Amino acid sequence: MDKGWSLALVGGVVGGLVALGVAGLLLWQGRQTPVEQRANVNTPASPQATRQPAGAGGARVATPTAVNPNPEQEAIALIKSLYQALSEKDWDQARLAYTPAMQNQFDPAFFAQFVRVTVQDLRVSQSSSGQWQLVGRNTYFYPNGDTQEEERSYTVIWQNGQPLISDSQFLRVTKPR
Repeated sequence: MDKGWSLALVGGVVGGLVALGVAGLLLWQGRQTPVEQRANVNTPASPQATRQPAGAGGARVATPTAVNPNPEQEAIALIKSLYQALSEKDWDQARLAYTPAMQNQFDPAFFAQFVRVTVQDLRVSQSSSGQWQLVGRNTYFYPNGDTQEEERSYTVIWQNGQPLISDSQFLRVTKPR
């Protein structure tokens, strides 16, 4: 094979890989977090439709399960997106991560005192059919620069095909303020 054909072949392969990479990146950027998916599920289909409160038994549009078929990954993504919404002080978005009973217990004033809150090291501690228990480490960032780290548990259940946090418990302080 002469040098021209070899160069053209390599160029074609590289160009194809770049095109696939760009297409994959565009698809990945269009993905929604589990909290955003629930926000879109609860959006009325037409201006005349009325919004049903969470858990009220209203019709819900099914979201594709092929987006993230792994329940463990969905539960982790849900909790991470919750803490992103809390850090952004987007209380309405944060509420969407919880079951209706937990939504009633949600207190934005607690989280408003922090500049930022994060969750890391999420791991599954138990799972059963339709329910996952996870443990993670939360960091609370105070306006004066102080931080405190705590270990917290989360119970994630699936309602209408969507993961929701049904319980969350403080376990211990791992790094005091």
